[in-house]
Amino acid sequence: MTRTARQRGYTIVEALIGITILSMVTLVMASTFLVGVRAISNEARIIAADNASSDASLSLVRDLNSAVTVTAGTIDAATPMTLTYGSAPTTVVYSVDGSRNLIRTVNGTAQVAARGITSVTIAVTGCYATVTIQPSAVGATASTLNVSNRPGGCF
Repeated sequence: MTRTARQRGYTIVEALIGITILSMVTLVMASTFLVGVRAISNEARIIAADNASSDASLSLVRDLNSAVTVTAGTIDAATPMTLTYGSAPTTVVYSVDGSRNLIRTVNGTAQVAARGITSVTIAVTGCYATVTIQPSAVGATASTLNVSNRPGGCF
């Protein structure tokens, strides 16, 4: 056998080195991909929490501004809150169901006001109310809203 005939192909050592280098490049690419997926997942949670707080605040602030009286308390799975307003009395009940939906029931008709809410806390001081909306998303921070004096007077 001549020398050129023996030099064809790869030795087992060369093949192992090639596989090792390929494996290292693949691991680096996979870890970069996983970092991107985690960042997107965290961003999606933050967006979901913001949407939940925004959706909850739309009807809640309107109803609080219109209510005849507002009592301090926490709206959660165990404790609903009832508000009444209007010359022909409209009764609005807020509650949180087992799926963490903020339910707004107007004169007996229920609808989902916001999804992904753990609780809503209302504190009343004089003519002002502070509403704290706690989203259920992991790592989400509570949103605080200030409901000020209404044209019709204090709460």
